[in-house]
Amino acid sequence: MTVRISSLCLFAFLAGCEQGALEPTLADVEIDNQDINDVEDVDEAEASVEPLTIDFGSTSEDSWYAVNDTVMGGVSEGIVEYSSDSMVFEGMVSTANNGGFASVRSISDSMNLRDFERVVIRMKNEGQPFTLVLADTPNWWEGQFRYDLEVEGSGWTEIAIDLNEFEFFDFSTGYPRPTGEMMKRRDRKEILYLEFMSALFEDGEFLLEVDHITFE
Repeated sequence: MTVRISSLCLFAFLAGCEQGALEPTLADVEIDNQDINDVEDVDEAEASVEPLTIDFGSTSEDSWYAVNDTVMGGVSEGIVEYSSDSMVFEGMVSTANNGGFASVRSISDSMNLRDFERVVIRMKNEGQPFTLVLADTPNWWEGQFRYDLEVEGSGWTEIAIDLNEFEFFDFSTGYPRPTGEMMKRRDRKEILYLEFMSALFEDGEFLLEVDHITFE
């Protein structure tokens, strides 16, 4: 935030000692077009941080688990398995019984992602598309930050996402609704878990395979 005080106002302040200090009026103060609440996001230069990598495989990260619509009475299926160097999440989304989603989630563990600017994912995806969730609350119905992953073809691809492009979704209706509120640096100070969730709430099979997730 930049504050500029006009020379007239400054002169009046300096010359008004005998008459009492004069405070600039709102008309004399120019504030850049920036949300006051975002001031804490303007940081001084910090030393670069080492990338944070979640590396999947039987000898590394293997604690993610499925959270499907069966927790709400649905019948979608999703099974998590691990190859020697990746996580594989495979199954079928069904809208029967008011269902419509399958997801795979990391264990809850507070992560400070404030100093990272982007996330890079090496993955492949067939069938149902997925969205990546960065959850800053344990309760999904309170809303969450999401980014829809677009993968072309069925082979391996690497996706780089600016963390400011994650959008907050409201769940007051039971389904994700975009709000237009984008993630800010302060929002990622305490991320509780990551989650890949089917994006469409439509019937269909899926195969998601993830090699690694790196925050840079």
